[in-house]
Amino acid sequence: MVGATPNELVQFLHTEAGEYLRTALHYTATDYETLYLRDDVDAAYTGGGMDEFVAYYRQKSREQEPDRPFDLGNDHCTVSIYDEAILFHFTQGENVGTIITLSPEAGRDIVQFITECLEQLYHNSPQEIDDVPTWLRG
Repeated sequence: MVGATPNELVQFLHTEAGEYLRTALHYTATDYETLYLRDDVDAAYTGGGMDEFVAYYRQKSREQEPDRPFDLGNDHCTVSIYDEAILFHFTQGENVGTIITLSPEAGRDIVQFITECLEQLYHNSPQEIDDVPTWLRG
């Protein structure tokens, strides 16, 4: 980890997304840490629901195909747009990642948001970003 604590990441997310922030969590191959969980989202994932949610995205990370027929550099983030949320899945290999969900209303300026999240993750999370893009180093 470069920099300080995940609390800085949550502060950044609150500043950028405000009331639209739903979830922020880090996961590893065996565990996960919930950094932020909005009350209504927490209520929707009772009885092991969050464990299943994390297990699903942990498996998706393992299934990512490393051999692509193109070279665009590293895949830093996948974005899924659902009816109830925009989900950002930042991965570092198959065993470490961060999931951030926002309300769909927050879908403005997605690329800027992803770039700023990557910068926060680089400085304030346990995951390291290999081959940091030049646009993030500055």
